[in-house]
Amino acid sequence: MAVATPAAHAAGATLVLDAQENYYLPTEGEGPNLGLGITASGGDAHDVSVAVDASSLAGKATMVVTGDCVSTGTLKVRCDVGPLSGGESIDPFFLKPTAAAKAGDTGAITYTATASDAATVTGKTDVLVGGPKLVARPYPALKGIAPGAGFERTPAFADTGTAPADKGVMLLVQDSEGVSLARDHSNCHYADRPDVGAWCRFDTPVAPGAAYETDAPLRYTAAKDTMYGYNSYVVWPVGGTAPDSFHPSDFPGTGTGAPLGLKSVASGSGFTGSGYGTFATTQHADYQALGDTAEGKVGKTVSITLGVRNNGPGWMNFRWMDADNSGTFVVTPPAGTTITGAPGPGEQGDPGPRWNCTPGKAGAKSYTCDIASTDFKPGDSVTQEFTVRIDRVVPGATGSVRAVENPEYPNRDDDASNDTAAITVKATGSATSSPSPSASASPSATATASPSGSGAGTSGGTTTGGGLAATGADGALLRAGTAALLVAGGALVFLAARRSRRQGVGGR
Repeated sequence: MAVATPAAHAAGATLVLDAQENYYLPTEGEGPNLGLGITASGGDAHDVSVAVDASSLAGKATMVVTGDCVSTGTLKVRCDVGPLSGGESIDPFFLKPTAAAKAGDTGAITYTATASDAATVTGKTDVLVGGPKLVARPYPALKGIAPGAGFERTPAFADTGTAPADKGVMLLVQDSEGVSLARDHSNCHYADRPDVGAWCRFDTPVAPGAAYETDAPLRYTAAKDTMYGYNSYVVWPVGGTAPDSFHPSDFPGTGTGAPLGLKSVASGSGFTGSGYGTFATTQHADYQALGDTAEGKVGKTVSITLGVRNNGPGWMNFRWMDADNSGTFVVTPPAGTTITGAPGPGEQGDPGPRWNCTPGKAGAKSYTCDIASTDFKPGDSVTQEFTVRIDRVVPGATGSVRAVENPEYPNRDDDASNDTAAITVKATGSATSSPSPSASASPSATATASPSGSGAGTSGGTTTGGGLAATGADGALLRAGTAALLVAGGALVFLAARRSRRQGVGGR
């Protein structure tokens, strides 16, 4: 990052601009969000404002204003920061090329930062139309990794742009939880969390049409409870626009081994731009179905709580994916009862106004509910409250709740004895005549039920927004939605929208 400092020293706070050295505007489409930061050093600054001027690109680019900045003219914006303590990221705009723009056109973006109690500072970013365009090679999907075992990944990229990355390239590596990256290389800087990852700098110039991969693989170790995860990386030219989540101060560790280098490889169609790949271990998770008893008078509507517990040892961690990837559970009510609702929290009724399971109607023969937890750890339970009307007494009638794995992400349960649990009824009133065995749940659903597989549903009801309640071994409510990082169509978690304010220099 280029750092602009004031021309004259001022007492008290000093403003420091963090502006990227280069902005590469593609000849088609749109450019990246401009990276800009400002810091008050030596004290607090007040009435801070940054004027940004890209008018030298008139006729070559148009501006799309973002963040909290306002347009002050053609290709000009003002970003009012106000009082400033520490550092803040500003997200002023991104540029689009005009029809007249051609590769090789140049310009500049200038900055003027002012405050009521600090000296004015200025800065500049050089703009090049065209420029280098670094696209990554996807990682292959890996399967069959033993619990706690190691595996390797090799990043690779190509310059498909019109200009060289003449100052070298930057590599940012980020991964899902449940893996650790070996700190092997002295030119790489490492964070304490895999979702923050590591970054490395390579001073090798990269010409248009050239392709490289790292001269040694990145070495990972999967945690013993890890079942699924991902690895990802992104590359960009030194001095160019960095990913929004990249803050160098988040990487306090440095490797101690030989520097990681680059070696030339053949370019080709394998470089698609998404440096992402999933992995799966052979670890398994024992799912235990959780049953309950409907107890009350004939004609009354009562509540029961059903669900699934993860007995481990595997961790179905899908914070990086959809919450329902951990599987489902199927509920078959006992004969003589009618399920009238599967409501969310505070939505009790007959029927409830919202259904967390399908089909969303009363009186169905069975219901399928997602194990909607993004963090289904060993010892965690996911439950759903049902409202059940006791229509009549059917002696011996038993329903079931059955855990069902997701075939795309199987939990590889090796204990089928507890996959199904009973739903029983304790009703008072007149019994029906000649109850038949067919009134109970189907043999296929009840045959696997056993005392060890039956259990009272955990407390906790349902989560808001239609998700199910996820409770840990201590009964605490876990998150039921997806985390911050969403991966769709190969998009990387660290390419999320820029946070509008940081609490300190490099803060998160």
